[in-house]
Amino acid sequence: MTVEVLKLKILTPAGPVFPGRGFYQLEEDALYVQITPFSRDYRFFSFLESERVRFDLDKDGRLLFFELALARRRWPVDNRFRVPEKSEPAEIRWLDFRDSMIEPKITTNKKRTAVKLLFSDEKPLCNYELADSVILQTDRAAHLVALYVTEIIDDIAGQEIAAFRHAVLKQQARAERPVSQI
Repeated sequence: MTVEVLKLKILTPAGPVFPGRGFYQLEEDALYVQITPFSRDYRFFSFLESERVRFDLDKDGRLLFFELALARRRWPVDNRFRVPEKSEPAEIRWLDFRDSMIEPKITTNKKRTAVKLLFSDEKPLCNYELADSVILQTDRAAHLVALYVTEIIDDIAGQEIAAFRHAVLKQQARAERPVSQI
């Protein structure tokens, strides 16, 4: 069964915004978007997928990672492409699991440094900061309207995403050390 409308639960953020980012894998022609750090607290549990997009979710319905398996050269350029100017932090829980979803409409800016995945023609009501470079839009019923990746880094052989993950883990380890060890 294909989920036509992706239902979300919007919560007050429990902590800081994740340092997410998009990494375009040049040799694979795919965009990998890291949302949460790889750690024991955030482990893969389930998924939502379409032909070109896959969302990896944890047991609590948090989006961990997603992939857009469509070559950047095939992303249609929208001359009116605009990233939402304001967004607020929120903890987003996805309420659909282990299912297929509708194929989003993909658009990009002229430089192809940002991308929008449009899931609904409904007018967006709220903009939420899912991670540093990822904005999620919802309608009045908390259904997913669009997902933006606002910073995309070219990556060869996963080197950039690996360095990003390492830096995030290192930063977490520093933050978790007792004051006496610093």
